[in-house]
Amino acid sequence: MYLLNHPVELFVLVTLVLLLAHELGYRLRAFAKRRDEEDWEKEVHQTRNQLAILLSLLIGFTLSMALSRFDQRKDLVLEESNAIGTAYLRAAMQAEPIRSAAPGLFRDYVDARLAVFGTMSDIDENSSEVKRARQIQNELWNQATAAAQQSPTPIMGLYVSALNDVIDLDAKRVAARRNRVPQDIWALMAVLAILTSVIIGYGQRHRAALATFIPVLTVAIAMSLIADLDSPVNGLIQVSQQSMQMLSDDLHKQFSAQSGSVSSLR
Repeated sequence: MYLLNHPVELFVLVTLVLLLAHELGYRLRAFAKRRDEEDWEKEVHQTRNQLAILLSLLIGFTLSMALSRFDQRKDLVLEESNAIGTAYLRAAMQAEPIRSAAPGLFRDYVDARLAVFGTMSDIDENSSEVKRARQIQNELWNQATAAAQQSPTPIMGLYVSALNDVIDLDAKRVAARRNRVPQDIWALMAVLAILTSVIIGYGQRHRAALATFIPVLTVAIAMSLIADLDSPVNGLIQVSQQSMQMLSDDLHKQFSAQSGSVSSLR
């Protein structure tokens, strides 16, 4: 699982393994009794082509799967930032104590969410950031529940609905983070890649750098790209937290402005 979260290391390992597999196939050719026959060469090439086609289809399927998961995670970041922003604005329309207590809780909640999804490859429910986010959710919900029981107004209903969306998006983002390409597919892809490299080496009469390195590098790049898209935090391609960061900056600016206004009144 470590390699699937570190695409660069995966690229290096895949390249080395496939080169070794190619060399193994090339050396096994010396033991073939019919290696100089044309029919034998044709059979080997047909087998190579069949494996290569199957491997390319599997890589394409897996790449599509990883890309759809990446897009989902990216969209959920924007959805959550919008949901938190909406709940924050509706909190200002409520009576006390929500109007005073909720904005600070939302500010801390955004910071906790950035710490969770900006640094963690796997969501650890026992981490302090996750526990803090859950605690803030409970505090916000308990405040809304108490206020709704005392004053079940339409404005309160809108706030409860927005807060419910915030909590639902937490579950969606956690599920999307854990929704990775299945390891069974990775195992099948690795087996097919190794077999293809072996059969390519097996079919070579003479060493050829171009025929050796191009297929190996192509497969290694494709597999590392899939891992990069599927890895939430590590790698070169990452899910941007920009919308959540912008929301955090705005909430902190508003808090600083409000604090300054209170100080000047005093």
